[in-house]
Amino acid sequence: MLIRHLILLLLIGLSSAPGVEARSRVVVMGEPVYLEADELSYDHEAELYQARGDVRLNQGELQVLSEQMSWSRATGEVEASGNVQFLSPTETLTGSTACYNLDAGTGRVDQGYFYLLEENLHVRGSTIEQLGEDDYRITSGTFTTCDGTVPDWKFGAGKIDVSLGGYARARHMVFYLKDIPTLYFPYMVYPAKTERESGWLIPSAGYSKKRGFSYGAAYYQVLGVNQDATFYLDYLSKMGIGKGLEYRYIFGRDNAGEARVYHIDVQEVDDVRVDEERYALEWIHSGTLPGRIRMVADALYVNDDEYFKDFGEVAGDYNRDQVQSTFSLSRNWRRANLVSILQYTKNLETDQRTTLQLLPRINFNIARTAIGNTALAYEWGSEYTHFWRREGMSGQRLMVRPVVSVNPRLFNLLSVNPSVAYRQRYYWDLDQESSTQQTGLFEVTTRVSTPPLQRTYDLPFGAVGRVRHAINPEVIYDYIPEKDQQHIPRFDSFDRIAPKNRIEYALVQRLRARLDDETGQRQYRDWLYLRLSLLQHLSKDQTAKGFGEARAQLTLLPVPQVRLATDVIVDSRTNELKELLVEGQVADRSENYLRVSYNIDRRTDLDYGEVNLGLGFLQPIYLTYQQRYDFFTNDRLEERIGIEYRRQCWSLLLTLRDRTDGEQSFMLTFSMLGLGSVGGFSGGLGGG
Repeated sequence: MLIRHLILLLLIGLSSAPGVEARSRVVVMGEPVYLEADELSYDHEAELYQARGDVRLNQGELQVLSEQMSWSRATGEVEASGNVQFLSPTETLTGSTACYNLDAGTGRVDQGYFYLLEENLHVRGSTIEQLGEDDYRITSGTFTTCDGTVPDWKFGAGKIDVSLGGYARARHMVFYLKDIPTLYFPYMVYPAKTERESGWLIPSAGYSKKRGFSYGAAYYQVLGVNQDATFYLDYLSKMGIGKGLEYRYIFGRDNAGEARVYHIDVQEVDDVRVDEERYALEWIHSGTLPGRIRMVADALYVNDDEYFKDFGEVAGDYNRDQVQSTFSLSRNWRRANLVSILQYTKNLETDQRTTLQLLPRINFNIARTAIGNTALAYEWGSEYTHFWRREGMSGQRLMVRPVVSVNPRLFNLLSVNPSVAYRQRYYWDLDQESSTQQTGLFEVTTRVSTPPLQRTYDLPFGAVGRVRHAINPEVIYDYIPEKDQQHIPRFDSFDRIAPKNRIEYALVQRLRARLDDETGQRQYRDWLYLRLSLLQHLSKDQTAKGFGEARAQLTLLPVPQVRLATDVIVDSRTNELKELLVEGQVADRSENYLRVSYNIDRRTDLDYGEVNLGLGFLQPIYLTYQQRYDFFTNDRLEERIGIEYRRQCWSLLLTLRDRTDGEQSFMLTFSMLGLGSVGGFSGGLGGG
């Protein structure tokens, strides 16, 4: 293809010249084509151009080089010999000789070599022929994504016939490791689509204690320019045969999504005969309907509570306690929005018949809007919800919450923003009764703050030019009166709103650095964010009165390679730690990293830690290690070790995983640049 384009430019340019006398350079100004050679001549009788010695043709970013070149205006034949090169910023094609017929659209390159920069693809052939506009033939060819005279791997074929947009048929296909033939295929047919390609994907293989040995095959099918699908077939030695389907689509400008289904008749789990059917359904969609209505779907359903324990591969999947399906329609206006949500939850740990469903929940909200040219503003929030379940209390609720606020500035030194809200809740159809219940609550909030108090410091060392220190003090008062709400049903957190009468004192500090490099370019980096706050309770109850929770939130980024974040809450009365979250990371560009996180929540008995370590200084060997630990139960939740040997065009990864539920597995993954990987497990469809 590149040959055809370059020669076409050459012919258009030269055909516009009435005649060329022997000289070292010809510039065809009618077209952006430049031709240079040591010797250049034109035979008027034969209508033949001859160029010899360091022949160079340029057009834009394209360049053709050879020792000799000729072109016949009568027959359209172009011939080039002697280190022929077709060059562009992303492609290179070379050969000993090349000939091309412009009129017939056919050509040939001998001892050809083709290189694609972005894919790092190297293709070689004793001959590369173009038989028609989209038909090619490569004889004694090889291809690889490895650099070097002797690549680490390559595919070779005695003959390859290619029809762009159709199929490629290869004869005597051989897979080589170095120069050692490893696999042989006497005949192979595979798609040669110019964009996406239908065909069989690289199979997968692995082993786990629960599933046994696994082998997965997958076929990818293009259904159109906007649709495709992947079909899966898995053999699991301990469980049975799994079947899966993924369907992806794009309709209109932005309506896109994918649907997945996976099914298996499970024969055995943990050496116990079960004979159970298990399947998962998933649908993800996002797009805009007529009338600027936004539709979003995120639906996931499994028929068996043990599905994710059997097929989940990562934390968050195999330890799920529920799956949720959500479908929403929304419409936005300038300052208002309307959202309707259907939400169905399947509980994987308790009786599903008592699980509460939202069918539907409808919200209409108006954002903060100024009232005329005054300092007053209003907001509106409203929500209708139909709560339903098979067993237990069901019903409907309407909740409205108007808000009025004011934001005056006192001499541009102090900002006072009081707001008053009234939350009213109406209930009906409780247990199919027609009686209506209601209750309302006032909510008062006042925020007092100052403009940032800041100062800039010049630093005379390193690349740091200046550092700006900013302080923002603020005081927040919240009040919700105590009111008996036992007479109304309890569906969610909005049905039992706790009283508040407290003041929060907060101080926010920020450090921002300006970095000046050698070229004078400036970059800004936030070094530090620190928020310190203290709650003071004004309750009449003396046991609850006084200072309560003290909180510190810190994010520290001294250099790009280091990040530290912490959020800690302490009861100031008892000095008891209530919540703690610490996250730290040290990383460089050579894939050496250490990530540590630790989380405590006394209310939920959470005491959890995680360590992730990566070592890249042993290149080409890369090591990874992960451990997740529950300090509350003193259980090691999961341990994973990865050992990868990585070359320029391929890698070999061994992953060992051990979970607290007894599941142990290993996976050996062989990846080839540009061709995908061998390894993985497709049974996780629907499980993330």
